[in-house]
Amino acid sequence: MRKIGLVGLGKMGVLHGAIVNALPDCRISAVCEREKFIVNMAKKILLNDVSYYVSCTSMMENEALDAVFITTSIRQHLPIIVEIAKAQRDISLFVEKPLAESADSARLACETVANLRGVHMVGFQKRYSPIYRHAKKLIDEAAIGKPLFFMAHSYSSDLLREGKSWRSKKGTGGVLLDLAPHLIDLILWFFGDVKSVSAITRSLYSREVEDFANASLVFESGLTGQMNTCWSVRGFRLPEISIEIYGDKGNMLVEDDMVKLEPGESTMNQEPQVFYKQTFDTAVPFLVDQREYTEEDMTFLDCINRGSEPGTSFSEAAKVNLLIDRIKKTASGTI
Repeated sequence: MRKIGLVGLGKMGVLHGAIVNALPDCRISAVCEREKFIVNMAKKILLNDVSYYVSCTSMMENEALDAVFITTSIRQHLPIIVEIAKAQRDISLFVEKPLAESADSARLACETVANLRGVHMVGFQKRYSPIYRHAKKLIDEAAIGKPLFFMAHSYSSDLLREGKSWRSKKGTGGVLLDLAPHLIDLILWFFGDVKSVSAITRSLYSREVEDFANASLVFESGLTGQMNTCWSVRGFRLPEISIEIYGDKGNMLVEDDMVKLEPGESTMNQEPQVFYKQTFDTAVPFLVDQREYTEEDMTFLDCINRGSEPGTSFSEAAKVNLLIDRIKKTASGTI
């Protein structure tokens, strides 16, 4: 039975804790959480044999853990990674996205675990969606030929007025660190490394962070693309991702629940193909929220068993932080 630790009992901590406890051969056996109210609530709903700590060092000293899930605020990720790494050199770590609050912090996180044993993974669960996996397969197989340019967005209605929302406070990272990382990870996964960036950001309702960002991207392959992200768009009760890709042999639209493949002029007799999420074999042992969360947690634990590196490793996740920093710097005129 693998013993798993959990740092942070917010929404994502509870979600991953529930998934781990539902999987065979592993259990949440220790939790690090400083808020007494949250701990008291957790004691009423979690298993009785869970130990609670207020510091990661104490948790690591007193528990023989195989892995730890880190689901705290972004700016706490690096200090916690460093603290846990100092306490145990063969620990596996799962960190909720993004890896860190800056490219420098992400680089330090990678350096911290470089000489450690174990698996080190970041929670970009969109990669475990059958839709985005199929889109990636179609791109790799040149189903639309050579991609020429794309337009992509990630929108939500999380912040629609001025106020005291935690999202509008400095330290949360703004829309680029909160909403955009999933889209940026998919773009980098689909298209590879970015050569140059031109960007603008705007604060619409926040005073301390950006609410909107637009980036024009040029990739090493020659592909160009436009990316917009904003958490202040009305009508998006749930966050939405959309990527339109235009190739020399056809076009493709990728959204959270479907992929639409449109043939080019040379195949005009072919009808567009639409692949809906429900048409894929998405069987998982159980559902806790979306299936992708179960899939990614199963992948993390399977990588530990196999001793293999996950696709969303720390080094892969650091590329997301690097691009976010490049967008911020070019938007502020510091490049």
